[in-house]
Amino acid sequence: MSQVEEVLNHALKNSTQDGVNFHEYDLTGISLSGTSFIFAVLNEVTFDNSELTDINFSEANLEKSTFRNARLKNVNFANTNLRESNFEDAMLVNCSFRNASLENSVFSGSTLRGCEFRGCNLNHSNMYHCKIIESDFGFARMMYAFAKSIEVEKCQMTGLNARGSDFSFSKMEGIDLKGAILKYSDFNSSTLTDANLSNAILIGCEFKDAFCKGSIMVEANLEGADMTYANLEGANLENAFLLETNLHGTDLSKSNLKNAYLIDSNHSKANTKGADIKNTIFD
Repeated sequence: MSQVEEVLNHALKNSTQDGVNFHEYDLTGISLSGTSFIFAVLNEVTFDNSELTDINFSEANLEKSTFRNARLKNVNFANTNLRESNFEDAMLVNCSFRNASLENSVFSGSTLRGCEFRGCNLNHSNMYHCKIIESDFGFARMMYAFAKSIEVEKCQMTGLNARGSDFSFSKMEGIDLKGAILKYSDFNSSTLTDANLSNAILIGCEFKDAFCKGSIMVEANLEGADMTYANLEGANLENAFLLETNLHGTDLSKSNLKNAYLIDSNHSKANTKGADIKNTIFD
């Protein structure tokens, strides 16, 4: 049974609904604007196909709530419990998830534009085929996430911890991953354009057939990474650590390998034509 009319009546009388308990309410298709739900109990609430604008859910409990195919703009989820929530096919614009708990959440097929996920927990989340534009994931945790075929454009991801996540077949353009922890992540067949991975931890990463032309990987740790047939033409790998890295068939032409460390790497069939190998350590 839908409780949309009940909630709309409450909001009409008083836009401040802080601390309310709407546990398991069915609010499918609700259109709500300018309402505050700080510290509210909204776990297992259905917001599918809703339109939410200028809503404040900060500090609220929204665990296992669903926002499938919803339209959200200027919604504040800061410090909110959103574990196992579902945003499948949703559109989110200028929403804040700062320091929110989003473990095991679902964002597959959603579009995120101008959103903030700084410091939030997205471990084990499903972001398959999600499109993220001009958003901030600085120092967020996204370990073991399923982000296959994700599209990321002009995003700030400095210090992101995405250990063991699947980014295969993704498209990333203009992203800042400086100092990110991407240990054992999968970037096979991905495209990284104008990506900055300086000082990133890329130990054991998979970059087979990846297109990373012109990427910046200054002082990146690529120990044990598999870069078979990856395109790193013109990439900046100065001072990079490539111990035991598989560079079989890798295109390193015109790249900067100054002071890079390639001991025990498989680079015999790599293309280093025009590369700067000043002080590069191969043996």
